Amino acid sequence: MDERLLNADCIVFDVGNVLLTFEPEKVAALLPKEHREALFHAMFGPDWRWAAFDLGVESNEEIAQSMADAAQVKGGKEMILYAFYHFHETMRPLPLYDMIPELAAMGKRLFALTNYGEPAFSFACQAYPHLQMLEDRVVSSQEKLVKPDPAIFAKLIERGGLQPEGTLFIDDSLANVQAAAALGFRTWHYAGEDTLG
Repeated sequence: MDERLLNADCIVFDVGNVLLTFEPEKVAALLPKEHREALFHAMFGPDWRWAAFDLGVESNEEIAQSMADAAQVKGGKEMILYAFYHFHETMRPLPLYDMIPELAAMGKRLFALTNYGEPAFSFACQAYPHLQMLEDRVVSSQEKLVKPDPAIFAKLIERGGLQPEGTLFIDDSLANVQAAAALGFRTWHYAGEDTLG
């Protein structure tokens, strides 16, 4: 097991591309073929409208409708919502996910801090039960805050009673890792390792 995991009292995981894969091109496969390109561009194009789901300040229906309008696809809202509520089916566990039971058995305090929409995150927790073994899960759409905003890290610290200097934060986003480091966390910029020593 990686020494960074062994040497931390507490471990905070991002979810997408740290515990579970998140591959937008696979989400696209949930969309009807005849509208896939237009809808995918509206969801994951240059302005990354998908991120609005993570913030949770608009209803999912409003976000999906705006995407459908941008794509000019009649009935596209329902197609987009279907993809949003089912995209956990396109994910697969990564090695750190499989390590959660072992880390918990070692007495590590385990948390998630994730940019993720609801109820999509709840669906993922049902599909991937190791997520329910975490002591707490701070979810952007529930807090109306997204990483790398220091305010969402403050929520995590307060709720968990964490000491950042004894806590390892793992994320695939460099901006998020840098934000955590600025607050005193130990950090691991996770690059999708398939095997861990």
